[in-house]
Amino acid sequence: MSNAIPRPRAYFFRDGVELTAHPANGRPVDCMGTPCGMTGKAVCFDSITVINGLCKSYTERDFKGPVSVKIWSPESKAIWFGIADAATVARLNAEAKA
Repeated sequence: MSNAIPRPRAYFFRDGVELTAHPANGRPVDCMGTPCGMTGKAVCFDSITVINGLCKSYTERDFKGPVSVKIWSPESKAIWFGIADAATVARLNAEAKA
């Protein structure tokens, strides 16, 4: 039996609905991209890299729009982030103020 701590996994959502069919959903997280702002209380990153056989990076374009990401493992609480580019973060923040 291995004592290795399992990598946290990423679960992707849009409008509260999990994107279960997306190939990145439920995959172990390798790393987050560059922080590009905040919307609400969530830090947004321009990309996320997951391990899907190989390490593969995904951006807002790969999800056909911004998404919320829940990073979770059995050993820790879920943490929420966003995947969006800086222009989308600025637009979402402007819409929230209007």
